[in-house]
Amino acid sequence: MRSRAGFTATEAIMTVAIVAILAGVAAPIMLRVTNFWRLTTARNDIERDVRVSLETINRWLRQARRNTLIIDQAVGQPPFSRVSFTPEKGGLVTFYQNGSKLYMTLSSNTVVTTMLSNHLGYISFTYPKTTDVSILSVAITMQSPTYLGGKKALQLSVQKVRIMN
Repeated sequence: MRSRAGFTATEAIMTVAIVAILAGVAAPIMLRVTNFWRLTTARNDIERDVRVSLETINRWLRQARRNTLIIDQAVGQPPFSRVSFTPEKGGLVTFYQNGSKLYMTLSSNTVVTTMLSNHLGYISFTYPKTTDVSILSVAITMQSPTYLGGKKALQLSVQKVRIMN
């Protein structure tokens, strides 16, 4: 009896063919799974940022004094992308866009600046009714890069806030 020390050419070719077929099927599936995961992660990040940002803005705007509300824009930023006001307790509160970041600044004895989000596409503060300055509309568009670079997950959220004071 002869002992076999290796594989035949047919066995090697069949093994290579099976591995090639599996690789050809697995690569596109892995790409789709990775892209789905990144899109889902981007959407979750955006939803969290929108929720936290709108809650913070809403909480502070409800405390604003109506006659102190100023809507403008920072230099080089989109129109209506900054709101400043004096809350009931005093000081100055400002929400504004700087590039893709949303900031909040509290000024009283000291100035404290907090970044609320780094996924901001655009924010806009407007009065939905020009005759009623007690309601302010806040529109936020957030975006986040995904796996394929050119694609972005977008979300637009609009909330109307009643200014109580």
